[in-house]
Amino acid sequence: MNGETRKILIRRIAWFFLRAFTFINGVFSLRWSYFLGSILGTFAYWAVGRHRRIAMESLDIAFPNLSIKEKKKITRDFFVSMAQSAFEMLYFLEHTDRLENVKIQGQEFLDEALKSGQGVILVTAHIGNFPLMSLKLAKSGYNVNFVTRPMRDEKAGDYLYNLRENAGVKSIFSQPRRECVMNMLRVLRNNEIIITQIDQNFGSGGVWVKFFGKLAATPVGPITLSMRTKAKLVPAFIYRTGLGKHCIQIFKEEPLIEASDKDEMILKNTANLSHIIEKWIKDYPEQWGWIHRRWKSQPSEKMRAMKFRVEE
Repeated sequence: MNGETRKILIRRIAWFFLRAFTFINGVFSLRWSYFLGSILGTFAYWAVGRHRRIAMESLDIAFPNLSIKEKKKITRDFFVSMAQSAFEMLYFLEHTDRLENVKIQGQEFLDEALKSGQGVILVTAHIGNFPLMSLKLAKSGYNVNFVTRPMRDEKAGDYLYNLRENAGVKSIFSQPRRECVMNMLRVLRNNEIIITQIDQNFGSGGVWVKFFGKLAATPVGPITLSMRTKAKLVPAFIYRTGLGKHCIQIFKEEPLIEASDKDEMILKNTANLSHIIEKWIKDYPEQWGWIHRRWKSQPSEKMRAMKFRVEE
């Protein structure tokens, strides 16, 4: 079997399971979905050795003083949380009337930021059941746009995006880049909310800031967009508090740190937001995506020599 045939087969299998799990979540209770998610998450922890190793390596960087036993527990808990979140999201997309156990704290900060009329860039991370944040805010009456990468499997992607749109969440695709920027400018002019994440490796396109003490390539889109449009930067994240229970924590607007140089301003503000996200992860380590290679890209000597590209 060649590589292309294998990809097609994997996508067809994934499509089958996506539809099957959507059907199951539409019929059975949320408690049953949690039970199934716990089983599959535990199985994935043992079966997917490569991602388990990546998680342990990431934890070595972030929490070097933890024991191996503690790091393994965080990793296992993350796998279970990730599987449960997937089932849970499918459940709530089919039952948007059952979001009463998703609470919002700090909603007044979001309302205050929207009063400017310039739109809000809600900066978050891959922590907790992060897609659920957009669903809850949309259900609460906000105009929500979620920045996301197009899925490689177009059929599965269209299915999920349509489910989200029917639930009131609009998608802004990160590619093509120009179209993404134009869409973000449009919704901010309409005083809507953009939800975006800045906690994954960004290759050579952003800046390098310290994340748990080690340089990490970080996107600068929210900062440059705020500088261009005057949209408010509002940090927020969601964390699990129990069976089917979550809390969305919204913070006060994070004013831009001024600097005489534009590039310095971008670097300082990106570092500031990254340090805020780091604090969230320290509070809820089992709910962050450790299987992503956050520190994969490191700045070259040429990049280090450039002004305001690397945090000192």
